[in-house]
Amino acid sequence: MTIEHDYFGLLGSDDEGEIYWSDTAELGDQSVDIDVTSPDEASVAAESLDIAAGMINAIEELDSQVRESLVADLSADGSMTSQYIEQTLDDMDPGAVDDAIIWDSGDRQIDFLRSIQLQRITFMPHNNGVDERFALMEYSISPDDTDYVLMVTIDVHGDTLAVAMES
Repeated sequence: MTIEHDYFGLLGSDDEGEIYWSDTAELGDQSVDIDVTSPDEASVAAESLDIAAGMINAIEELDSQVRESLVADLSADGSMTSQYIEQTLDDMDPGAVDDAIIWDSGDRQIDFLRSIQLQRITFMPHNNGVDERFALMEYSISPDDTDYVLMVTIDVHGDTLAVAMES
């Protein structure tokens, strides 16, 4: 079976009922990988696909909203955002850090967050509840210079649910 959607077209499924779609979207002067995946085709509502399509079409606003939540996360003691920044700065060559941080406001953490690049968004349209993982956004300061990425989980409203660091 397949699901047909105005934005995504035909979302193919395999014998197990899983669906997958992949493309890229433009964010400023960079390309962002976009994936839509669900383990169960029957649990994907058309409204969830509409929300995902809307987020892709408004990727700049979504990215800004997530970055604002990361800035807010900096104020929490031991925040994952702060740990990601510290770990990445320790891991990277200082010259690569200087090349990657394209802002210079005097606040190193804010400049770092303004300089990270959105690499991928994975939508999970079967999770359409307010407190469920609807999308996972993957950020990196310099994908060629560090293996550390900042993973931000958002709900159907684009609100940040969790921030994690992976390598």
